[in-house]
Amino acid sequence: MSKVKVFVPLGTQRFPFGRLIVALNSLVEKGLYSKDEIVIQSSVYPVKPIFKHITLIPHNDFNKLIDEAEVVVTHSGVNSIISCMEREKPLVICPRLSKYKEHVDDHQNEIADLMRDKYDVLVCRDMHDLASFIDLAKTHKYKSWISHREELMNAIKNLIV
Repeated sequence: MSKVKVFVPLGTQRFPFGRLIVALNSLVEKGLYSKDEIVIQSSVYPVKPIFKHITLIPHNDFNKLIDEAEVVVTHSGVNSIISCMEREKPLVICPRLSKYKEHVDDHQNEIADLMRDKYDVLVCRDMHDLASFIDLAKTHKYKSWISHREELMNAIKNLIV
């Protein structure tokens, strides 16, 4: 079995992301990746992936797939993005767009823009460019993720006390 080269976590959204699945299927059909080298996690499959697909992944397995993959291609799910950035994992964000009925609004576009502008994370909106973005991600260095978790917790504690 081949090593996972591209991990695609899409969360548990009830909205389909067919554009991305079609683009990934095309990468396999063109011979750029084998069926075993791409793993997608999604709760909805509007188009049947011709590569490995999983509905739900336990947290530890999710993190293991991130760690083992060469590149992670994800929607603008904040958990997936931050999980990758904390590990300095090569990353491509493909936001779900409301005009394709992939979400109710374009907040994923806004998240993607913020991550691109603040951290220089790669954002792919045109699925015809996906292969190029995956290749670029292998050498692209985005700015390090800085967590404000401790600062936020201290502010909350000060409010409670």
